[in-house]
Amino acid sequence: MKRFLQTILIVLVLLLVISTPFDYAFSSYLTHSKARKYDVWNDIIYGSVDADLLVLGSSRAWVQYDTHILDSMLNTNSYNLGIDGSAFNRQMLRYNMYSHYQSHTPKVVLMNVDYLGTLKWTIGYEREQFFPYFLNQFTKNEMKRIEQFSLGELYLPMFRYYKQGVYSTFLESSDDKTLYKGYEGKDRKWDGTKYSEIESYHFSKNGKTEKAFNEFLSQLKEQGVKVVFVYAPVYIGLTHKVENLSECYETFQSYSDKYQIPVLDYTYYYLSYDTAYFYNATHLNKTGAELFTTKLCHDLDSLGILQN
Repeated sequence: MKRFLQTILIVLVLLLVISTPFDYAFSSYLTHSKARKYDVWNDIIYGSVDADLLVLGSSRAWVQYDTHILDSMLNTNSYNLGIDGSAFNRQMLRYNMYSHYQSHTPKVVLMNVDYLGTLKWTIGYEREQFFPYFLNQFTKNEMKRIEQFSLGELYLPMFRYYKQGVYSTFLESSDDKTLYKGYEGKDRKWDGTKYSEIESYHFSKNGKTEKAFNEFLSQLKEQGVKVVFVYAPVYIGLTHKVENLSECYETFQSYSDKYQIPVLDYTYYYLSYDTAYFYNATHLNKTGAELFTTKLCHDLDSLGILQN
């Protein structure tokens, strides 16, 4: 029995010795990937973003706020920190990581807010996007605050990649389709399949998220960063299915009043009434995103939000 345990121990030690350098090499490879899941994190942690204007939000920020147009029309350096399928807890993480690794404090933060999930709490979805950054203790600690990881994922080399599949991760990360400063317009036609299955929708919020949201806005105010709330277009049919839309408006208006944050509302903008500008009920396609961002730039210019 003793010999058997010794053999098991030796095998485990050998596996650890072999997997440690492989973990380092594989994680380092992912930190140079231009694939969607890693590109923005890599720019934040290893690149030089130093933007004057940042966009925060879920995929509704990522595919709808065109950084080409923001830069050219506002004569600024923008970056889109939108993170797919993620509520404010992950959006806050992105900004905090940006603040830690980038030397330049932005002048303006555009926050995409809506009834679709801004104040919920996201865990689980595409959690593998965090894995390459566990080699850095600071990033690992920050990511542990908003996501759940097992002890094996946190401390055993390569363990976190096995469930997803090392080979599939490699193939995905080799995708050279790059974002432009975090933005990727989706050139797709309307698909209303999921929309047609929704009978009603309810705006909901998480108390933990609300507390973090309030603290975050206070942090930005202390930093002297101007914040703008933006309700980007949603297909009007879905908006009509929201049972408690007034509660959503009242919630964000309370933060607007408290921190003197201007609100730009495009819920009933003409784009919202035509499926030609959407690829599903919650996301504008590339054409819609370009038209929306152009209008947004005109309105931001009217606010004088980027003037010195």
